[in-house]
Amino acid sequence: MVRIRTIFAVALVLCLTGSGLHAAPDPVLSAHLFDDANAAFLGGDLARATAAYQALIEEGFASVELETNLGAVLFRQNKRGEAALHFERALYLDPSDDDARNDLLELRRSNVDKLEGESDEGNSDTLFRIFSPTAGGIAALLLVVSWALACLFFALRLLSSALRENKVVSSGAWIALVIAMLSGGVAWASSAAHKVALQRAILVAQSTPAREGPQQKAASNFEVHEGTLVRVEDEQSGFSRIRLQNGLTGWVPSETVARIVTRRWGGL
Repeated sequence: MVRIRTIFAVALVLCLTGSGLHAAPDPVLSAHLFDDANAAFLGGDLARATAAYQALIEEGFASVELETNLGAVLFRQNKRGEAALHFERALYLDPSDDDARNDLLELRRSNVDKLEGESDEGNSDTLFRIFSPTAGGIAALLLVVSWALACLFFALRLLSSALRENKVVSSGAWIALVIAMLSGGVAWASSAAHKVALQRAILVAQSTPAREGPQQKAASNFEVHEGTLVRVEDEQSGFSRIRLQNGLTGWVPSETVARIVTRRWGGL
């Protein structure tokens, strides 16, 4: 069942332009707008709720609650592609969020396209979920600190014969080195997962033929329906080359797909 989120935990997204930073949105006014949107949702005024949630996003706000609620109100209107997009964005902001994940699973169970290699539990996204940008940032910081400590301990052992046999210094050096290596691995995996995240997109059109080339006259071998998770591998002449989770590829009009990571989040 789709649930409404009432806590407005907002992360401000500042938009960089050629002339500098845009003014930050007013958090108090935006909190009121969020409350009004929730009230409209609960009162059954889905159009008003949708407009209010979208206005907050256009102002530069980003939060799990905002993306989840917008996804929920769109799902109620049977706008499955857009709903899936916002549930995915909520999970990008917080991969551990249960509400967004459960709502997305409910939507996926009734998807028109059931692909080989895809499961309701979203196992194909496990790497992306685990190695989130947040995990990568923490790992990178830990790598720097642990590597510095390892260098310090090894330097002490080399410069002082007394410390060379000290078990605390020796153990500390090796422990710090192991932590640095593990942190480096997590940071690398997070970077790789982030590159994949930048390609991830949702088909938002009701349906579209996937063509063999980036042109309207190219032959089509299959059709893709709204809510399907894809990867955008290339873009040419107003078309995007997408790859489905079962390995099928094709060209679709670029306006029929929306990337999960937005420009405001530094994705493009």
